[in-house]
Amino acid sequence: MKRILCLVGAIGLLLTAPCAATVRVSLDFFPNANHIPLYVALDRGYFAEEGVEIDIFVPANPSDPVKLAAARAVEFALTPQINYLIARSEELPLVAVGALIDRPLGGLVALRERGVEQLDDLAGKRIGYALAPLEPILWETVFHCAGIDPSGVEMINVGYNTIAALVTGNVDAIGAFRNYEVLQLEDLGYDPVFFAQEAFCVPTTYELILVVHPDLIAERKDEAAAFVRALSRGIEWTLEHPADALALFFDRFPDLDDALNRRSFDETLPLYAIGASHANAEVWEALQAYLAVQGLITIEFPVEELYTTELLPGG
Repeated sequence: MKRILCLVGAIGLLLTAPCAATVRVSLDFFPNANHIPLYVALDRGYFAEEGVEIDIFVPANPSDPVKLAAARAVEFALTPQINYLIARSEELPLVAVGALIDRPLGGLVALRERGVEQLDDLAGKRIGYALAPLEPILWETVFHCAGIDPSGVEMINVGYNTIAALVTGNVDAIGAFRNYEVLQLEDLGYDPVFFAQEAFCVPTTYELILVVHPDLIAERKDEAAAFVRALSRGIEWTLEHPADALALFFDRFPDLDDALNRRSFDETLPLYAIGASHANAEVWEALQAYLAVQGLITIEFPVEELYTTELLPGG
């Protein structure tokens, strides 16, 4: 890899050393189990070994990362594949270059204490959601798939207070992540039942992908590829040394060291994208077609314009 060389004086000699290039990366949300391989790569020195210095940014809103990458306020942004495709349809200049989580996390969760055992039990009930217009469309798909008339289900925007809305009985089910809210409900003493969205006609997705402005590849390809290589190494080491990876994360974020986050990591571990790969064309084609049919996007792109593999290790 080409690197800028810095001159360093040492004992009267001029030595050369790789000069770290700063790469700004936006998370999709506050730090959590999804991001552990990224912090592993940082704390194990993989970015430094690749000649990259990273600056991790926590967005104020989950919709911000794609905008920040498109505006080149950050070099990399983590975002759900669905959010990325919507942003591309809105003509934001972006391209996907890798993945961190390569399977979906979302679905509906309800409580067995309230008489819910199967999806049919939610017919005519109230569904709480946080993200419009996406979530109502996802949950309508789920109900259609199960043979339930969605018009008989009441969709209620409860903001981000989804758990409170469910446990207080204001709604009968909520949109949730299988690696967090489901576990949170168990920790609160409830018996949740989870309906994975991909089991009910919602196409599978890459839950968290890496996106960049296309000019980054043209102008700083070596540095961008170095970042993805380091992340891939972080994923590999996390999979091989999960207990140590979690310990590194808790050393950095001691306030997160609790039973819930430990369980969340256990649930997330099998979902990290090996090799940071995001290159299953069928996944891209099916999801983009679904979003178009549902009216969430108005422009469809050839798959080869949506993602590139040139930054992946061996790409």
